[in-house]
Amino acid sequence: MAEDKQKPTLLLIATGGTISMLRDPQTGQSVPTRTATDLLAQTSLARTVKARCVDLAEKRGPSRQPADLLALAHCIQQEAQNDAFDGIVVTHGTDTLEEVAFFIDEVAPAPVPIVFTGALRPGWAAGYDGIRNLENALRVALAVPAEYGTLVTMNDEIFEAWSVGKADTGALDAFTARRGAPCGRIFGDQVECAWRPIPRARLDRIPPSLPTAVPILAMGVADDAVLLDRLLELPVQGVVIASMAAGSVPPLARQRVLRLAEQGVPVVLCSSAASGRTAEDYYYPGAYKDLTSAGVVIEDRLTPRKARIRLMLSLGLHIPYVPFGREFVVRG
Repeated sequence: MAEDKQKPTLLLIATGGTISMLRDPQTGQSVPTRTATDLLAQTSLARTVKARCVDLAEKRGPSRQPADLLALAHCIQQEAQNDAFDGIVVTHGTDTLEEVAFFIDEVAPAPVPIVFTGALRPGWAAGYDGIRNLENALRVALAVPAEYGTLVTMNDEIFEAWSVGKADTGALDAFTARRGAPCGRIFGDQVECAWRPIPRARLDRIPPSLPTAVPILAMGVADDAVLLDRLLELPVQGVVIASMAAGSVPPLARQRVLRLAEQGVPVVLCSSAASGRTAEDYYYPGAYKDLTSAGVVIEDRLTPRKARIRLMLSLGLHIPYVPFGREFVVRG
């Protein structure tokens, strides 16, 4: 018992995804099979840490529903309150990992590090990366300060949840940073972080529900965005516009975007580019100043998928959307 008390203590939450998959002997298909306990037992840290293992909604990443996100947030919030853990690790499917990690970063900041990880190859495949990624996540959760917020570690790299994105469907180095580079790396069993996180206020509130009628509409050259007219006929709660690079929309689409905002539908516009920010110094119709003057909110840091998560949160809590890096104003 004395030896156990000296071991660092972690919360490991398994939620399915490729990292947990084995091949079904009857169908030949990859299916979520491994539990949190199974995964931990395969790591070299299994004997050096104490861990509470929790299995939550064992699903593929694209199968996530609002109830799954809320259940994960409540689990982390409740478990973190007892001060029993030095860090929290979540295994997750990589297709939606960036969105769910960002969601948790917004609503359930903990007094200890939270680290997400996953795998690009299933457990039966040659070159399975899941155990290495999990070992790295365990090390990161014990090494970095909680002020970094929710992190993602894949392929020996560490990313901030707001910045990380999956840029390749299957490569082991599939994840990249919108900020330009990972915020840290793992060398062997050593964790190194290159810079401090962006200071910002987090929402720190879990909404009672998550609205999902929040489509993302991408813009292209000569796009008239005719679908925006149809959205007014549907029970849409908000819209995210994935604009052309610097944050503008085509002339043919402009009137429809403005009409949607005038009808009281929250419209958030962000760049579809892989990195960089929207440009404020353009004044032509359909550009930054023109759109913001009509009530469109410009999100200049987040990707469309993460802007959608932030918009869903603001709608769920009945507060205005606030661009990333600025403070939500929560009343009540």
